[in-house]
Amino acid sequence: MKKEKLPVEENVDIEFEYKLLHIYDRIKPYFKHILAAILLFILIIIYVLYRHSAQQERENKASIYIYQIKKDIEDKKFKEAEKKIKFFEANYADTDFIKLAYAYEILIEKQKNSLKSDTVKKLKEKLSTDQSKGYFTEFEGYLFYKDKQYSKSLDKLNLVKQDNFNYLSALTLKAIIFDKQRNKEKATELFGEIEALAKNKYPYFENIAKRSL
Repeated sequence: MKKEKLPVEENVDIEFEYKLLHIYDRIKPYFKHILAAILLFILIIIYVLYRHSAQQERENKASIYIYQIKKDIEDKKFKEAEKKIKFFEANYADTDFIKLAYAYEILIEKQKNSLKSDTVKKLKEKLSTDQSKGYFTEFEGYLFYKDKQYSKSLDKLNLVKQDNFNYLSALTLKAIIFDKQRNKEKATELFGEIEALAKNKYPYFENIAKRSL
Protein backbone atom coordinates (compact mmCIF):
# COMPACT_ATOMS: atom_id res chain seq x y z
CA MET A 1 0.00 0.00 0.00
CA LYS A 2 1.40 3.36 -1.07
CA LYS A 3 1.96 5.73 1.84
CA GLU A 4 0.22 9.10 1.36
CA LYS A 5 2.25 12.21 1.97
CA LEU A 6 1.02 14.62 4.58
CA PRO A 7 -0.26 17.94 3.22
CA VAL A 8 2.29 19.73 5.36
CA GLU A 9 5.08 18.20 3.34
CA GLU A 10 3.65 19.45 0.02
CA ASN A 11 1.88 22.74 0.72
CA VAL A 12 3.43 24.33 3.77
CA ASP A 13 6.75 26.10 3.94
CA ILE A 14 7.70 25.29 7.52
CA GLU A 15 10.48 27.84 7.60
CA PHE A 16 8.22 30.60 6.28
CA GLU A 17 5.50 29.67 8.80
CA TYR A 18 8.05 29.77 11.57
CA LYS A 19 9.16 33.23 10.51
CA LEU A 20 5.58 34.46 10.56
CA LEU A 21 5.00 33.06 14.01
CA HIS A 22 8.24 34.62 15.17
CA ILE A 23 7.22 38.01 13.80
CA TYR A 24 3.77 37.65 15.37
CA ASP A 25 5.31 36.86 18.75
CA ARG A 26 7.46 39.98 18.49
CA ILE A 27 4.63 42.34 17.55
CA LYS A 28 1.97 40.74 19.77
CA PRO A 29 2.67 43.05 22.73
CA TYR A 30 2.25 46.05 20.41
CA PHE A 31 -0.65 44.69 18.37
CA LYS A 32 -3.24 47.04 19.88
CA HIS A 33 -1.03 50.05 19.24
CA ILE A 34 -0.41 48.99 15.63
CA LEU A 35 -4.13 48.43 15.08
CA ALA A 36 -4.90 51.85 16.61
CA ALA A 37 -2.31 53.49 14.31
CA ILE A 38 -3.84 51.81 11.24
CA LEU A 39 -7.33 52.93 12.26
CA LEU A 40 -6.04 56.46 12.88
CA PHE A 41 -4.41 56.52 9.45
CA ILE A 42 -7.68 55.42 7.84
CA LEU A 43 -9.61 58.09 9.77
CA ILE A 44 -7.12 60.77 8.67
CA ILE A 45 -7.59 59.76 5.03
CA ILE A 46 -11.39 59.88 5.42
CA TYR A 47 -11.13 63.31 7.10
CA VAL A 48 -8.86 64.71 4.38
CA LEU A 49 -11.22 63.46 1.67
CA TYR A 50 -14.19 64.93 3.51
CA ARG A 51 -12.44 68.29 3.96
CA HIS A 52 -11.54 68.38 0.28
CA SER A 53 -15.12 67.59 -0.69
CA ALA A 54 -16.51 70.20 1.73
CA GLN A 55 -14.06 72.86 0.49
CA GLN A 56 -14.95 72.06 -3.11
CA GLU A 57 -18.62 72.52 -2.26
CA ARG A 58 -17.83 75.88 -0.61
CA GLU A 59 -15.87 76.97 -3.69
CA ASN A 60 -18.85 76.05 -5.88
CA LYS A 61 -21.27 78.04 -3.71
CA ALA A 62 -18.85 80.98 -3.66
CA SER A 63 -18.62 80.96 -7.45
CA ILE A 64 -22.43 81.09 -7.69
CA TYR A 65 -22.53 84.16 -5.41
CA ILE A 66 -19.81 85.84 -7.45
CA TYR A 67 -21.82 85.24 -10.62
CA GLN A 68 -24.90 86.75 -8.96
CA ILE A 69 -22.90 89.83 -7.88
CA LYS A 70 -21.60 90.23 -11.42
CA LYS A 71 -25.15 89.94 -12.80
CA ASP A 72 -26.46 92.56 -10.34
CA ILE A 73 -23.71 94.99 -11.41
CA GLU A 74 -24.49 94.41 -15.08
CA ASP A 75 -28.14 95.16 -14.31
CA LYS A 76 -27.07 98.23 -12.28
CA LYS A 77 -28.62 96.76 -9.12
CA PHE A 78 -25.80 98.14 -7.00
CA LYS A 79 -27.57 97.91 -3.63
CA GLU A 80 -28.33 94.23 -4.19
CA ALA A 81 -24.74 93.62 -5.26
CA GLU A 82 -23.39 95.44 -2.18
CA LYS A 83 -25.55 93.30 0.12
CA LYS A 84 -24.25 90.15 -1.53
CA ILE A 85 -20.65 91.36 -1.25
CA LYS A 86 -21.08 91.96 2.51
CA PHE A 87 -22.57 88.49 2.91
CA PHE A 88 -19.76 87.03 0.83
CA GLU A 89 -17.10 88.76 2.92
CA ALA A 90 -18.68 87.39 6.10
CA ASN A 91 -19.05 83.82 4.85
CA TYR A 92 -16.59 83.12 2.04
CA ALA A 93 -13.54 85.28 2.82
CA ASP A 94 -11.40 82.11 2.99
CA THR A 95 -11.96 81.35 -0.69
CA ASP A 96 -9.95 82.74 -3.61
CA PHE A 97 -13.14 84.33 -4.93
CA ILE A 98 -12.88 87.04 -2.25
CA LYS A 99 -10.47 88.86 -4.60
CA LEU A 100 -13.21 89.08 -7.22
CA ALA A 101 -15.71 90.25 -4.61
CA TYR A 102 -13.41 93.13 -3.63
CA ALA A 103 -12.76 93.94 -7.29
CA TYR A 104 -16.52 94.16 -7.89
CA GLU A 105 -16.84 96.38 -4.80
CA ILE A 106 -14.27 98.74 -6.33
CA LEU A 107 -16.18 98.69 -9.60
CA ILE A 108 -19.43 99.62 -7.84
CA GLU A 109 -17.78 102.50 -5.99
CA LYS A 110 -16.25 103.75 -9.25
CA GLN A 111 -19.67 103.61 -10.92
CA LYS A 112 -21.11 105.64 -8.01
CA ASN A 113 -18.10 107.99 -8.07
CA SER A 114 -17.37 107.21 -4.42
CA LEU A 115 -14.25 105.06 -4.57
CA LYS A 116 -12.60 104.59 -1.16
CA SER A 117 -8.93 103.86 -0.56
CA ASP A 118 -9.88 101.27 2.12
CA THR A 119 -11.69 99.21 -0.51
CA VAL A 120 -8.62 99.23 -2.75
CA LYS A 121 -6.44 98.34 0.26
CA LYS A 122 -8.58 95.27 1.04
CA LEU A 123 -8.03 93.90 -2.45
CA LYS A 124 -4.32 94.76 -2.48
CA GLU A 125 -3.77 92.79 0.74
CA LYS A 126 -5.29 89.71 -0.88
CA LEU A 127 -3.06 89.84 -3.95
CA SER A 128 -0.02 87.59 -3.88
CA THR A 129 2.35 89.16 -6.40
CA ASP A 130 4.46 92.26 -5.87
CA GLN A 131 3.55 93.43 -9.38
CA SER A 132 -0.17 93.46 -8.61
CA LYS A 133 0.45 95.09 -5.24
CA GLY A 134 2.53 97.75 -6.98
CA TYR A 135 -0.39 98.62 -9.23
CA PHE A 136 -2.81 99.02 -6.35
CA THR A 137 -0.27 101.01 -4.36
CA GLU A 138 -0.18 103.47 -7.26
CA PHE A 139 -3.98 103.45 -7.37
CA GLU A 140 -4.12 104.35 -3.68
CA GLY A 141 -1.70 107.17 -4.43
CA TYR A 142 -4.00 108.34 -7.21
CA LEU A 143 -6.97 108.42 -4.82
CA PHE A 144 -5.05 110.63 -2.41
CA TYR A 145 -3.99 112.82 -5.36
CA LYS A 146 -7.61 113.12 -6.45
CA ASP A 147 -8.49 114.35 -2.93
CA LYS A 148 -5.55 116.81 -3.10
CA GLN A 149 -3.76 114.98 -0.28
CA TYR A 150 -0.46 115.30 -2.08
CA SER A 151 1.81 114.33 0.80
CA LYS A 152 -0.05 111.05 1.38
CA SER A 153 -0.10 110.42 -2.35
CA LEU A 154 3.69 110.80 -2.59
CA ASP A 155 4.16 108.46 0.37
CA LYS A 156 2.26 105.78 -1.54
CA LEU A 157 3.91 106.44 -4.89
CA ASN A 158 7.37 106.21 -3.33
CA LEU A 159 6.60 102.56 -2.52
CA VAL A 160 6.44 101.69 -6.23
CA LYS A 161 9.93 100.49 -7.16
CA GLN A 162 11.73 100.55 -10.48
CA ASP A 163 11.25 96.82 -11.04
CA ASN A 164 7.46 97.27 -10.88
CA PHE A 165 5.79 97.30 -14.29
CA ASN A 166 3.93 100.52 -13.41
CA TYR A 167 7.00 102.46 -12.24
CA LEU A 168 6.84 104.99 -15.10
CA SER A 169 3.15 105.63 -14.46
CA ALA A 170 3.77 106.20 -10.74
CA LEU A 171 6.78 108.39 -11.51
CA THR A 172 4.69 110.51 -13.87
CA LEU A 173 2.07 111.10 -11.19
CA LYS A 174 4.81 112.07 -8.75
CA ALA A 175 6.19 114.60 -11.24
CA ILE A 176 2.72 116.07 -11.75
CA ILE A 177 2.26 116.43 -7.98
CA PHE A 178 5.57 118.26 -7.59
CA ASP A 179 4.58 120.51 -10.47
CA LYS A 180 1.28 121.33 -8.75
CA GLN A 181 3.18 122.07 -5.54
CA ARG A 182 5.30 124.51 -7.58
CA ASN A 183 8.43 122.47 -6.92
CA LYS A 184 9.64 122.96 -10.51
CA GLU A 185 13.16 121.68 -9.82
CA LYS A 186 11.97 118.30 -8.54
CA ALA A 187 9.30 118.04 -11.22
CA THR A 188 11.87 118.72 -13.95
CA GLU A 189 14.22 116.14 -12.45
CA LEU A 190 11.51 113.47 -12.51
CA PHE A 191 10.31 114.32 -16.02
CA GLY A 192 13.92 114.04 -17.17
CA GLU A 193 14.15 110.57 -15.61
CA ILE A 194 10.87 109.57 -17.27
CA GLU A 195 12.11 110.74 -20.67
CA ALA A 196 15.35 108.76 -20.30
CA LEU A 197 13.62 105.56 -19.17
CA ALA A 198 10.84 105.79 -21.77
CA LYS A 199 13.01 106.79 -24.73
CA ASN A 200 12.29 104.61 -27.81
CA LYS A 201 10.29 102.20 -25.63
CA TYR A 202 7.24 103.97 -24.23
CA PRO A 203 6.24 106.86 -26.56
CA TYR A 204 3.27 107.88 -24.40
CA PHE A 205 5.37 108.59 -21.30
CA GLU A 206 8.22 110.00 -23.39
CA ASN A 207 5.87 112.56 -24.98
CA ILE A 208 4.40 113.55 -21.61
CA ALA A 209 7.90 114.14 -20.27
CA LYS A 210 9.00 116.15 -23.31
CA ARG A 211 5.94 118.38 -23.18
CA SER A 212 6.48 119.00 -19.48
CA LEU A 213 10.18 119.88 -19.65
